[in-house]
Amino acid sequence: MMTKNKIGLVLMLFLCLKSFSQTEDFQYRRTLENVSETWHKIILPEESFDKFNSDFSDVRIFGNNKTETPYILKTASDRISETAIQFKTINVSNKNADYFYTFELLQAKEINQIKLGFEQENFDWKLDLEASNNQTEWFLIQKDYRILSIKNSQTDYKFTQVDFPDSKYKFYRIKIKASEQPKLTEAKIREQQKEEGSFKTATIKTLKKTIDAKKKTSVIEVELAHKVPVSSIKINIGTTFDYYRPVTIEILRDSVKIEDKWHYNYDILTQGTLSSLEKKGFSTDNTLAKKLRITIENNNNQPLDIQGVEVKNAIYFLIARFTEKGNYSLFYGNKKAEKPQYDIENFEENIPKNPSVITVSKEEQNPQFKTETKSPLFENKIWLWVLMGIIIIALAFYSLKMLRE
Repeated sequence: MMTKNKIGLVLMLFLCLKSFSQTEDFQYRRTLENVSETWHKIILPEESFDKFNSDFSDVRIFGNNKTETPYILKTASDRISETAIQFKTINVSNKNADYFYTFELLQAKEINQIKLGFEQENFDWKLDLEASNNQTEWFLIQKDYRILSIKNSQTDYKFTQVDFPDSKYKFYRIKIKASEQPKLTEAKIREQQKEEGSFKTATIKTLKKTIDAKKKTSVIEVELAHKVPVSSIKINIGTTFDYYRPVTIEILRDSVKIEDKWHYNYDILTQGTLSSLEKKGFSTDNTLAKKLRITIENNNNQPLDIQGVEVKNAIYFLIARFTEKGNYSLFYGNKKAEKPQYDIENFEENIPKNPSVITVSKEEQNPQFKTETKSPLFENKIWLWVLMGIIIIALAFYSLKMLRE
């Protein structure tokens, strides 16, 4: 009889063999060129995203000896960090229709953002932002900066964040020009640092704009040349008047053909407000998509002049460790693959910051790929033996029962 230790060892060996990926499990491959060092950077080709699993779980690197090469998946997205700066409000005053709020920083720090909150839900004000080190000599940082809040049955929109270039002063003063006393409920002073990422402008294959007068919406349908990890969507508007329109951006999930007509099912990617005050676009979580649908709620307003759409996609790359010399290939196209786990994920501090980039060849069908074919149930001998065994046991059981009676 096997001991518990032996049984555990057998189970571990079985699990290891089960989890070991074979090259024949992957439908596509690309040769890695000029592998010469221990660490290399491999930029994933955009035209292959159509065939990757949505979570990149099927991406593998194998050598000629079928040894799996470990890697870390990275993306060159923006990195934004915010530091809250301590301050105190020292003056609140007004002169005619000008209302003043003065803040004193409790530490000498650079800042570039002040976010304001007000008790009023509907307002449209302009403000000046000034700075000083002695409250005697003031320097203008922002002039006629517009802040806005609209809340009604159709819109719930706020724009009360004041952005400005890095500055380092002890005192900051906001002057709001308003017909009523702005009831300031909060202020947050921050230093925001942004490390710019690397993005590509996705190639748009088709763009269709329609206006639904009945639903009072403008709809933009965008089809990209390839499925890519969408990072941001910017809608270019030529309208010169102010506007604030709710927007829903969706991605195509699947399509079904019913009675010679295609029906498309979409999932919501992001929602927000398209505003004449903010023209940065809408950020998303690098979701793989090829078809987008953008719906702008016009309500009773004149439709906007939509001049185009810009879609940015993140650049994904691998940092891989090669321990042996030889030829290596990138494999993918395995729907059943589980996301790999490698030791190097826990030792990123030991990875060189700028490993050399290697190129990948054109995509080709993996000649070793084996399509899984399932035999009919009763062509499988194991199932036949199991079925015969069940019949024999059932006959024996009922035969004994009859003899006893």
